[in-house]
Amino acid sequence: MLYTEADLNKRVDEFSEMVRNTQEYKDYIHMVDVLKRKPELYDQVISFRRENYILQHSPEHEDIYDRVEELRKRNAELLDTPEVYDFLMTEWTFFHMMQSLFDRLMNEMDF
Repeated sequence: MLYTEADLNKRVDEFSEMVRNTQEYKDYIHMVDVLKRKPELYDQVISFRRENYILQHSPEHEDIYDRVEELRKRNAELLDTPEVYDFLMTEWTFFHMMQSLFDRLMNEMDF
């Protein structure tokens, strides 16, 4: 059977609904809501995540590990906050699930 782009878009909608109904996603959204109840804490987490992302995706530098460790040390108090720790763990779990799904999809393609 030959599928159209419209067929694929329908399946993407179905897949998105399935993802939204996983425990991993529900836990992640719950923790986002928990953090948003404390706007200052939420802003600190977003800033930490942004800086961490930039470091992790910057061109290779000899000191990348030192820079990431320095970022973690500067944010030690933030990272020790129970809501932040729980958020980061649920985020990691959800993103890990999504990465596994994307990896599997890419492995199914012949490039």
